[in-house]
Amino acid sequence: MPKPPRIWIVTELYYPEDGATGHLLTQIAEGLASAAEVHVLCTQPSYTQQREKSPRVELHRGVHIKRCRTTSFSKDRLVLRVINMLTILISFSWNMVSGLRRQDRVLVVTNPPPLPFAAWLACRLRGAKCVLLIHDIYPDVLVPTKFTRQNSILYRVIDWFFKRLLFGVDRIITIGRDMQQRVLAKSDRLQAKTTVITNWCDQESIWPIAPTANPLRAELDLTDKFVILYSGNMGRTHGLETIAAAAKILEDAGHEKIHWLFCGGGGGKKRFAARCQQLNLKSVTVRDFFPREQLVYSLNCGDVAIISFIPGMSGISVPSRMYNFFAAGRPIIGVTESESELALTIREFELGWVVEPEQPQLLADQVLEIFSHRDRLATLGERCRAVALAQFSRERAIALYRDVFV
Repeated sequence: MPKPPRIWIVTELYYPEDGATGHLLTQIAEGLASAAEVHVLCTQPSYTQQREKSPRVELHRGVHIKRCRTTSFSKDRLVLRVINMLTILISFSWNMVSGLRRQDRVLVVTNPPPLPFAAWLACRLRGAKCVLLIHDIYPDVLVPTKFTRQNSILYRVIDWFFKRLLFGVDRIITIGRDMQQRVLAKSDRLQAKTTVITNWCDQESIWPIAPTANPLRAELDLTDKFVILYSGNMGRTHGLETIAAAAKILEDAGHEKIHWLFCGGGGGKKRFAARCQQLNLKSVTVRDFFPREQLVYSLNCGDVAIISFIPGMSGISVPSRMYNFFAAGRPIIGVTESESELALTIREFELGWVVEPEQPQLLADQVLEIFSHRDRLATLGERCRAVALAQFSRERAIALYRDVFV
């Protein structure tokens, strides 16, 4: 008798990684394991849990996990990152070619960029089905970061390869409507195979906490402040300079009650902290990520949340953290283009405010208006929580993944 097809999740990051990508892919795999045999190919923990050595092979919550042998050099140097990427490519390719069988179904994420190409080729060799989960669109993401220009030879070469990948895979999943439009802009013939499945909130572990009942907010000495919270990666694409400029405007105007709390990491964190010091900002606090077990308290440290991007990021990156902000009952100031998934969600469900990128005066004015009407935030927060439960639950998202695979 032929063996039933299996589902494979191919991702660099997986349990026990507790960053966004690892956490989301873990929940997808565990959600699908109730309906099918699920296998995961991943690496040893290398980000948030990089000191923890995990078993090479284990069964965890119904999912068969195999952690491939790869290098884990520091990612601060480009040459070492390239070596890591090459060892991931070689190790994953070997394990896919040797492990896949006909009609198995593979879900592969777009990071690191060469990995989906290896998965697609392995699927073709073994007669398996390949589903591409897009978290970042290449080479589009390289333009706003100024890595290359849209009319460059490098851009055209990468775009040619990425289009071949899009046409070659069996299904495409994007995590936002704006991202789907980016894909279809490459060819409207991809419409039939493209599906939008948004990320979701951790509704069981994230819930609203009143400011006066939050021990972390008291520990940070923010109880009597009006706090705008930034929580997540601080990279080159996140427009942090605009926020620093807005904070400076409000501080110079004497609004001492307004405070900005930044929790996270990333390549732009040191530069942002240095800029705040250069501007002598007293109204900005910059902290590292809090552990996941403290996430419910850290997300409730703000009266409102803020997510920001530089221009050109619409459709390239969809911030999964917005769903947990909503679960915490925190409306969002979205510093983003009007056609982005973040802006569309805020406006569709009336869960906050949208400000165009690189407009610090407009951002300062918006914050001041929110502060002036802060008595309305409790009602708005209740709507955020209700929408998170109704529209952005894990159960709803996993059901859509089951429709694709099972």
